[in-house]
Amino acid sequence: MKFLTGFFRKRLVLYTYDAVQVGAARMALQEGGVKFWVRQHTDDLMPRAMNGQVLPFLTRAATEYKIFVDKDDVELAEYLINGGTL
Repeated sequence: MKFLTGFFRKRLVLYTYDAVQVGAARMALQEGGVKFWVRQHTDDLMPRAMNGQVLPFLTRAATEYKIFVDKDDVELAEYLINGGTL
């Protein structure tokens, strides 16, 4: 059950749809020496007809990004993401 202990130690510090903001946050956390995990999810927004055929409109997809850190590093991570320096 050791794998579950790592799962329960993660805390969400950033939730956004902006890839530029995620890049800046990743750079700040790397420079600060904070270990982090990034999860991204892209929704398939392509509508389908009754027969399963993909329709050619509304094909824009949105990608959401979530950055997690260890629960002991939450305050430092939030400080670094918001523009703080060490």
